[in-house]
Amino acid sequence: MKKILLKIKDKKIPIYIGKNTIKSIKLDKHIKSKDVVIITNTIVAKYHLGSLLKSLKRFNVESYILPDGEKQKNISTLNKIHNFLIKKKFDRQVTIVAFGGGVIGDLAGFASDTFLRGVDLIHIPTTLLAQVDSSIGGKTGVNHVLGKNLIGSFKHPNAIIIDINYLKTLPIKQYVSGLAEVIKYGVISKESFLKWLNINALSILNKESDKLLKLITISVKEKISIVQRDERESNIRAFLNYGHTIGHAIESSKNYKGILHGEAVSIGMMLASAISVEKSSLNIESFNLIEDTLVKLKLPITLPKNIKITKIMEHLSFDKKKKAGKNNFVLLKSIGKCHIVNSLSNQYIAKMVKNFQT
Repeated sequence: MKKILLKIKDKKIPIYIGKNTIKSIKLDKHIKSKDVVIITNTIVAKYHLGSLLKSLKRFNVESYILPDGEKQKNISTLNKIHNFLIKKKFDRQVTIVAFGGGVIGDLAGFASDTFLRGVDLIHIPTTLLAQVDSSIGGKTGVNHVLGKNLIGSFKHPNAIIIDINYLKTLPIKQYVSGLAEVIKYGVISKESFLKWLNINALSILNKESDKLLKLITISVKEKISIVQRDERESNIRAFLNYGHTIGHAIESSKNYKGILHGEAVSIGMMLASAISVEKSSLNIESFNLIEDTLVKLKLPITLPKNIKITKIMEHLSFDKKKKAGKNNFVLLKSIGKCHIVNSLSNQYIAKMVKNFQT
C-alpha cells in the first residue's frame, strides 16, 4: 500500500492506494466522532457495503442508498440527502463517507459542505474515474438542465482511500470510461506515461493488478502536482479540462443519457487534439499517438450521428469555464505542454465537431 499526501494550505490529505486497502488502514483516525453516514448507490451497496460496514462496526453508521446514474446528480437529490441528515438529527460532528463513483463523490462532497455549513468527509472511490480524478482536488457539484457541474463548491476530504479490489465488479464499459481521464494525464503532463499506456493497453484492459496500481499512482501524482500549485483553478489547473469543454457539452446535449463521461471526454480530446494541430503547434505524430492510445483502450474517437451539433453548440454557451462571454479551450503545443485559447469561433468549432461525426 502507498500513501501520498495532498498538501493544501494548512491541510494534509492522505491518499491511500493499494489492494485490500480498506482492510489495511485504520479508518478510526480519520473519523472524529461516533456518527458516520455512508452515501452510496444500489450497485455499490450490493457488492461492497457489507464489508465496509464491518470496517466501521465500532461507529454509529447510517447508509443512504441512491439509484445509480448521472441523472441522480441534481439539486433534487441533494435536497433528499439533506432531508435524510436533518431527520436523523445528525450534528456537526458527523462524518460523511462518499462510497461510489464520481456522481456519489460529487453529491456526498457537496452535501458535506452544505449541511450545517460543513461536516467532515471521507472519499472511498469505487470507479477508476473517481479513483484517478474526481475524488481528488476538492471539487463537488451537481448538474443543471443547462449544463454539467454548474452548481457546486470546493470541499476537501479528511482522507481518500483507493482500493483496486473495487474495480473487479466495475463493468468494463465504466472501467474503460475511466481510462479517458488516465490518458488525459499522459497527454497534458507526461508523454512517457502516454506511451506506456499505449504499449500496455491489453494488460490494462485485463485489469492486471500491477498495471492498475501503476496507472492509478501516476495519475494521482499528476493531479496532486497540479492541484497543489493551483487549488482554485486560477491558471494551470484549467489544463485538467483538456477535452472537457466539448466533452461536457456532449454529455449535456444527451441529457446525461446514453454516453458516459469518459466517452464524451475521449471524443472531446480527439477534437481538441485536431484543433491543436490546426491552431497550435501539435505535430501529426503526436496526434496519431493520442488517437492510437484512445483506440487501443477501446474509447470512442468520433461523435455518434444521433447527437445534434446544434445542441452541443447550445450547451457550449453555458460552459462554466467561460470568461467574458468566450469559451476557453485547452490546446496542446506538444504532448505535455498546454495553453488556453479563447479565440476559436463558434463557426470553427461547429465545423470541427461535424468533421468528427460518423
